[in-house]
Amino acid sequence: MQSCSYESILRAVGRVLDTAGARAFSLRELEDGLRVETLGDDGEQKLALTLGLSELIQLLEWSARVEETPHYERAYASNEGTLHQFLARHELVGTR
Repeated sequence: MQSCSYESILRAVGRVLDTAGARAFSLRELEDGLRVETLGDDGEQKLALTLGLSELIQLLEWSARVEETPHYERAYASNEGTLHQFLARHELVGTR
């Protein structure tokens, strides 16, 4: 069973923020999830996203799979579609 510590949750969220190229963000714990807000260079809110418990669990599972994958360029190609779909679903990147 996977650990659901603050560290593991923040690591998974941080991985998505890094991939999306977020420069400034804020996180707020909610009773039933996590609120993620990204800020533009002007300090204005750019994106607001509420991740429920089920979405956080999916994110943790995705992050664990990525960490188990060997760290070489070819291995990441298999996960690129999954990550792109997640980011597109939450409007962090445009769809193709």
